[in-house]
Amino acid sequence: MNRRSFLWQGLCSSLPLFAKGGLSAQVAPLPVPSPTDARLTAFSRSLTGTVFRPGNSKYEQLRKGYAAKFDAHPLLVVQAAGAADIRAILDFVSANRLPLAVRCGGHSYAGYSSCDGGIVLDMSRFRDIAISADKSHASVGGGMLCGAVEIETARAGVATVLGQCPSVGVGGFLLGGGVSPLMSQYGIGCDNVLAADVILADGRELKASSQHNPDLYWAIRGGGGNFGVVTAFEVALHPVSRLLAGFLTLQAPDLRTVLRAFRDFAASAPDGLTLIALLSAGPDQKPRMDLQVCFAGYPASGEKALAPLRRHPAVVHDTVQLRPYLELEQMVPADIPPDYQEHCSGFFRELDDRRIEILANAFSSAPVAVDGFLIHLHGAVTRVPADATAFPLRRDGIACDLTAYWKPAAGRRAAEKWVQELSAVLPVDPDGDYVNVMDRVEERTVQRAYGVNYARLQHLKARYDPNNLFSLNQNIQPA
Repeated sequence: MNRRSFLWQGLCSSLPLFAKGGLSAQVAPLPVPSPTDARLTAFSRSLTGTVFRPGNSKYEQLRKGYAAKFDAHPLLVVQAAGAADIRAILDFVSANRLPLAVRCGGHSYAGYSSCDGGIVLDMSRFRDIAISADKSHASVGGGMLCGAVEIETARAGVATVLGQCPSVGVGGFLLGGGVSPLMSQYGIGCDNVLAADVILADGRELKASSQHNPDLYWAIRGGGGNFGVVTAFEVALHPVSRLLAGFLTLQAPDLRTVLRAFRDFAASAPDGLTLIALLSAGPDQKPRMDLQVCFAGYPASGEKALAPLRRHPAVVHDTVQLRPYLELEQMVPADIPPDYQEHCSGFFRELDDRRIEILANAFSSAPVAVDGFLIHLHGAVTRVPADATAFPLRRDGIACDLTAYWKPAAGRRAAEKWVQELSAVLPVDPDGDYVNVMDRVEERTVQRAYGVNYARLQHLKARYDPNNLFSLNQNIQPA
């Protein structure tokens, strides 16, 4: 079973993006000078946190991420104990011209949770949470994992907007946007960030909020890790405990039937109803769709809205019911195995007959295990103006992610070929993508992803990180 199927049949959602013409550009790292062993030792001893070097078993664990094809070997992995350690790390990598990777959960699809010949700043010691007395907001450490936050908020009878993979770090999730089962009712993850504590490349620590450094606050809500290290977030909480949620599995001899059912239902979906579909297929597997539904309004209204789809003849399995939100979130295993994968993704306003035909043909003839997410964006997500935050996808439509899986020493070329051929023919919008799960791509692809917001992001990058110290991400070049 591939990683994505493991997530979803365990049942999780990670939600990627499309970069037509920007497939898995694996850029070789530039040569960098390496400090002497003595200097690395002296630097390590100056820190309060824990330092792991090659040869240590914990180093082997932390140098790897979930994108298995990126096999990076940093000089050090440092679990910073506080802001002073972070500032020391920033000074050291800057003085020695070393790459810097910031790791929260290690889920970067582009392998940016680690780096070759540099320093990995591991945020796992920034894992605390404090819920306000009125349960309206919470302070969450920048290294917290989504699953731990969900458990603590559920105990208080509330929830914030996070994804469904418990081992994903809140830092990467929120900074890149954050697609969630609750998004149609409460907006995406970054819409729920009220403030953040950010350490800049020059070591300054700033509060980013609507009242303090509002330009930085704008940039970190969707601009990724381009602007600094976030040590804490203040996030909005919502009165979510039980809701109508679960999965519908649709199968038919012809995948076109299933895709049309999804399209027709999504067109009439009410606000508060989030739909995330996973298409899956393989050489020995018939194509199918597992559709996650989550309705955050009155359950009776959700039952009425869902009734036509639940009666569709292609539905072969139905687990949608009134359940605790935490139960939905905990359907995903805590430990997710890495995978070798090639993918592309994108956004389009309409799943029309042409796109349905292209997808049906591609999935029906896949030479390797493949899958694809279709994420319906509407409701609270798209009521926000496109320039209100750095996150650009503020129009109704479908974000998609298409992935082919392979094993080492075999299958990679077939996976690459399937993705390349599909991306060449599937029409996507010329601007606006979800950066959180992009592969390594060219600057023009990142520019296209941010669309109208890219120029402002470049100017803010020049202000807050003029030397591009934070470059291991979907990088925004300083203006």
